Amino acid sequence: MDMTMAAAGGSGDEQKNDQNGKKSYRRHKSDQTTKLEELFSVCPHPDEKQRRQIAKDLGLEPKQVKFWFQNKRTQKKTQTERANNNALRVENERMYNENLVIRETLKNIICPSCGGPPYGDKGHEHSLEKLRLENARLNVEREKVSNLLTMYMEKPTSELKLESTPIKGSSSRDALILGSPLKLGVGSAGMNLGGSTSLSFQGEEIVSNPGSKVTKMEKTMMSQIAIAAKEELLRLLCTSEPLWFKSSIDQRFVLHLECYENLFPRINHFKNSKAHVESSKDSRIVKIQAKELVDMFLDSEKWKSFFPTIVTKAQTIEVLENGSIDSRSGTLLLMYKEMHVLSPLVPSREFYFLRYCQQLEAGVWVIADVSVDYMKGTNPHPSSWRFPSGCMVHEISNGACHVSWVEHVEVDEKIQPHQLYRYIVNNNIAYGAKRWLTELQRMCERFISVGAEYISNYDIGGVITTIGGRKGIMKLSLQMVKNFYGFLNMSSNTNFPQHLTEGNNRVTISAQKNTNPSQPNSMITITAATSFWLPLPSQNLYDFFRDPIRRAKWDVMCYKNSVQEIARISSGTHPSNYISIIQPVHPTMNNVVMIQESSFDPLGSYVVYSPLNILDIRRAINGEDSSTTSIFPSGIVILDNEQSITNAPTSSSGNGILRTRGSLLTVAFQILMNSPTTTALESVAVVNSLITSTVKNIKDALMNGSNLEF
Repeated sequence: MDMTMAAAGGSGDEQKNDQNGKKSYRRHKSDQTTKLEELFSVCPHPDEKQRRQIAKDLGLEPKQVKFWFQNKRTQKKTQTERANNNALRVENERMYNENLVIRETLKNIICPSCGGPPYGDKGHEHSLEKLRLENARLNVEREKVSNLLTMYMEKPTSELKLESTPIKGSSSRDALILGSPLKLGVGSAGMNLGGSTSLSFQGEEIVSNPGSKVTKMEKTMMSQIAIAAKEELLRLLCTSEPLWFKSSIDQRFVLHLECYENLFPRINHFKNSKAHVESSKDSRIVKIQAKELVDMFLDSEKWKSFFPTIVTKAQTIEVLENGSIDSRSGTLLLMYKEMHVLSPLVPSREFYFLRYCQQLEAGVWVIADVSVDYMKGTNPHPSSWRFPSGCMVHEISNGACHVSWVEHVEVDEKIQPHQLYRYIVNNNIAYGAKRWLTELQRMCERFISVGAEYISNYDIGGVITTIGGRKGIMKLSLQMVKNFYGFLNMSSNTNFPQHLTEGNNRVTISAQKNTNPSQPNSMITITAATSFWLPLPSQNLYDFFRDPIRRAKWDVMCYKNSVQEIARISSGTHPSNYISIIQPVHPTMNNVVMIQESSFDPLGSYVVYSPLNILDIRRAINGEDSSTTSIFPSGIVILDNEQSITNAPTSSSGNGILRTRGSLLTVAFQILMNSPTTTALESVAVVNSLITSTVKNIKDALMNGSNLEF
């Protein structure tokens, strides 16, 4: 029995020792694993020397260490991939659910242009296919333009072949000059006119005169200047950096002046004063046929009509070369233009310039402008000078063209706009290339709308029931807005001392005899305008002024009564561009309605309106001639602008200049007064009271009207 107990006791000790050994082994393995985990976090890829050292420290074989690190890396990679897959699966489910919501929403969406349902699945695929084909076609066209510009860019300026079609009736000498390479510096071509070899032309009126005093020698020199300007323009159009760089202010392309002057040496035209240079470049696709656009540029009246918010006056003084009848290549014009910003606080700019057109190849034209010292005796101190500028027109299909534009002018700093407008004028916003092209796009869309077979109408009163009636109203409205844009150029045409409105805003007033044959000769037209700044977004102001419900808050002609919009006609692709017929809800105005045009572009927005007799509206709707209709428009011009506040607290450490976003407003009126029964001072008092009341109403409604919701 003792032996049995001893044997049993021995067996128990052995089992106990085995258990202790296993525990010790597991602790040892755990310590090894912990140590390896720490080493892996520091260096997941040890080299052979490091593996040997780790094996020695932990009592392992080097192969064990090697395989452990390999397995650990594989495990870590698998865990990472699994986590990424889970995250992607969650994101995919979220996007799938969002896609379902968007699809359900698209089934109920309404097209903003026509008010109809969206494309179905088949229509959507068809639309996408059309867009793909159009994109491929545009890529081909872009490649053609790029190759064309590269061809001109690779040639030195003095070696470009400037071939033009000889004109019947012109001398062989003129044709030789127009067709030969120039060795005249392009940048100085227009500049030498102001130096010792300047051309000075005498004249009393800006009219086309068959018996012009422009001599044959002067004509030859102008031909050389125009062709050299065209050469420079081509170089400016096809060259990018370092000649052009993006402005840090608004990302517009502007000239690097030092680089430009190295390429095109020039003469400063304002020797007795400082001057600043404005330059810009842009390109857009415009919905008009290229040949039609070229013809428009070479017709001063049509050209003015396409840029009513920029060009006040335009006239062809003399046709120096007629050019080809078919392509207009070789046409050379001596022209005059006056440009303005729609405010009496900004002086206008006048230019006498040459315009030269050349067709580079089929479907591609370049039109170059450059200033000349015409009528130097009557205008010895011009305030602005146009360096070679202009555009290239490239025809593309579907009745559209690609237009690249360059603006380059020098402006005398003695002629400064008001402080309110200095930012938009001096920073290539008011007269820059982007401004010209966006206005061209807007007007082309408007003219397309006039002739369109179908555009969106809103007509609740059955006022306009035919396409002809719609066209008649659009033509009448165009007559109104052109009148409005024209009379806002008042900076140098004031007949009375300036008055002050509420807030010390200056009111500019002018008067002129009425020239409408349907009105008595004794009537005079009084024009008044004022500009001021408001710290409100321009889009909010535009929505406020074109809203008929809120019109009674500011329009004194409504006598605080509401108005009703009874018809609306779209005048472009932008939903904010339209013409309205508005009926005042007032017992004494049963025979009066208002026609109003609201238009929007990136620089500003315009709300122009005029009261009209209901018989005049009916004549326009019936397609009768409305050119003799008496229109005395009023309106609001809204420009998006920054206002500088000097010594404003910009930080806790001190004061500085704070730039605040806001809008510039111009309020303008034109009314008819009877001069025999009303004195000039009485007329001024009436219109001053009218505009003062309107400005006060606007400020009260916008700045103090807490109930207004934007």
